[in-house]
Amino acid sequence: MFARLAIVMTSLLAGSVHGAMNARVYAVSWSQVDASPERTALIGEVDRQLRDELRRRGATVIDGDARRASIVLKPSLEVLPGGLKLSLVSVRAADQKLLGAISTKASGASQKALVRALVARTCNEATQLE
Repeated sequence: MFARLAIVMTSLLAGSVHGAMNARVYAVSWSQVDASPERTALIGEVDRQLRDELRRRGATVIDGDARRASIVLKPSLEVLPGGLKLSLVSVRAADQKLLGAISTKASGASQKALVRALVARTCNEATQLE
């Protein structure tokens, strides 16, 4: 009985150490664009939800110096007639190697619901990029 408990505890500990070593540190960097106050507020909301969702998925999101991050996410938001498009480019911070590009569109619901759906889908895709 004690041997089984020891094996289970060892595997749990090894899994948590492995998870801690592979923890992702993201920086989110929006491109500076002149925008209306409404669009600026929308981008702010998407940014907040994007950071919160990444943290909810176990990642660390830093503000400021992107060189401290392992991955830099460069999102952009486009307002379409009746919908939104969220695009994201992911690069490795150390050498600026492109890891992937994600583009998601949603339409037909309230803007709040669209943002929530786009952020969830984009974060799901972004966390799978190596």
